[in-house]
Amino acid sequence: MINRKIARRYAKALINIGKQDGNYDKYWEELDAFTSLFQREEELREVLFNPAFAIPRRQAIIKEIGKRLGLSPIVTNFLHILVDKNRIRYLSDITSIYQELVDETAGRARVLLVTAYDLSDDKLQELTHGLEGLVGKKVIMEVEKDPSLIGGVVAEIGGMVYDGSIKTQLERFREILAKG
Repeated sequence: MINRKIARRYAKALINIGKQDGNYDKYWEELDAFTSLFQREEELREVLFNPAFAIPRRQAIIKEIGKRLGLSPIVTNFLHILVDKNRIRYLSDITSIYQELVDETAGRARVLLVTAYDLSDDKLQELTHGLEGLVGKKVIMEVEKDPSLIGGVVAEIGGMVYDGSIKTQLERFREILAKG
């Protein structure tokens, strides 16, 4: 819980800068690219976490990676601050919260749609429009397939789950029958 509070503070600081200069989406892409590398490379994490490496050495590593990834000075400096304040361990949470703040700022909602089978492009577009009407935002859809649903869909939007699967309907029907 405390980790999320700390991460939120840093994510809010970066989103405020991004709102001011209009580059919040760009900063998201850069932060996500660095975080992906950070999560993949165990040696990088070990060096950036390890206080045995002096802060200037760790910042030099970030600067070099920043050049290779084409990071803006804002994101590079943000990462330097995380190292300097010993907050780099919260990078994954910061990135996750930053993404939420970017989506909120841009009026977008991320939706996880789970289906029993592959949907046609037309059906997917129809569902997207329906969900946009429900949440009042542009929907970014991530689709997963789960044959155990039998049919229908399950949509998760901002912590809310809308379950229209046949599997759940059958379970409810079974409960009703069991109650008599």
